[in-house]
Amino acid sequence: MQRRTALKNIGLSFGAITLSSTVVSLFESCQTTQANWTPEFFTPQQAELVGKIVDVILPKTQTPGANELNISQFMDGFMAHVASPEDREFAQIALPVISKLTLETSAKTTVSEITNEDVDVQLNRFLRADQATQQVREEAVGVWSEALANGGTSAIPEEGVAHSMLNSLRSLAVYAFKNNEVIGETVLAYAPVPGEQKGCISLEEATGGRAWSL
Repeated sequence: MQRRTALKNIGLSFGAITLSSTVVSLFESCQTTQANWTPEFFTPQQAELVGKIVDVILPKTQTPGANELNISQFMDGFMAHVASPEDREFAQIALPVISKLTLETSAKTTVSEITNEDVDVQLNRFLRADQATQQVREEAVGVWSEALANGGTSAIPEEGVAHSMLNSLRSLAVYAFKNNEVIGETVLAYAPVPGEQKGCISLEEATGGRAWSL
């Protein structure tokens, strides 16, 4: 694998997801909760942590939350069957880093002890960091990837790796949420048989301000 390409393009495939037959089948398989679901890509601890992360990002409000919609189950299937080998390799590096940093910051010893508040601290730390901090982290990941690409060794830039992976997880979770059947049919504006086109009216007039379901 070309590590230079792999680590410089972290998360790019997450932002360009198409509704392939594999992705559609993943959505269909996640419509019902599986009590004995076993993750394919994530370890059980990683699946639990990802579930907690996406539940904080997409909590239950007037609409279903990420856990109700089995978003982490979709994400596991996506990583196992759709994500590029580069994204999978990076995730295998980054997820343990996120777990480590979260446990250290919260003074917890196991993922099961991590609370929503602990997760929110990490999301604030990484996803809401100022632009200068983000740039420093991205540059650290670039230096690290260059070292690996040239056959050298370098310590993992934990903050940069965590920042990149959490951004990718957020993007994938939001994609899964917006394309979930429940959200598409009950939250977004939904027309199973599209009718006439009215191009000169506002979204408020057309759908009550709701985006269209795809």
